[in-house]
Amino acid sequence: MKFGSNKSASSYIPNDAPTDLRSFLGEGTEITGEIKFSEIMRVDANISGTIASDSGSLLIMERGRVKATVQAGIVEVSGIVEGTITAKNSVKIHSTGRVYGDIYTPALIIEHGAVFDGKCHMLDNKNHATKDFAKAEPKPLADTKNLKMADAV
Repeated sequence: MKFGSNKSASSYIPNDAPTDLRSFLGEGTEITGEIKFSEIMRVDANISGTIASDSGSLLIMERGRVKATVQAGIVEVSGIVEGTITAKNSVKIHSTGRVYGDIYTPALIIEHGAVFDGKCHMLDNKNHATKDFAKAEPKPLADTKNLKMADAV
């Protein structure tokens, strides 16, 4: 089964992005633990734990409920995610999507109507290892109390 088409792929999706739907976790399924996958995994289930893929795409559909640490190449959310998302290429939160937790990625797309409650750490280099992303720490903001207008420009 093919998913999508390279003709309509946006610039944030690499040319070598997976195109085969290899895994499908259907509605009514509940999983607790660690899930590893390749290519594309579609989730309509309830998952708690960790979800990991070196370069695969994770599609969390409208009925998908995930309480997990997520690491993948591309993550698209139409359901609910509670936890940290680390994506080597991009994260897209669709209009029905809800993300409660931090996101580490070089590209973040949030559609109108989506909910994102957390911090986004925009990565400047897609070539970092996933483990490096999780260790990234937010940089403190400058003290804006004593900042003069000339300093701000």
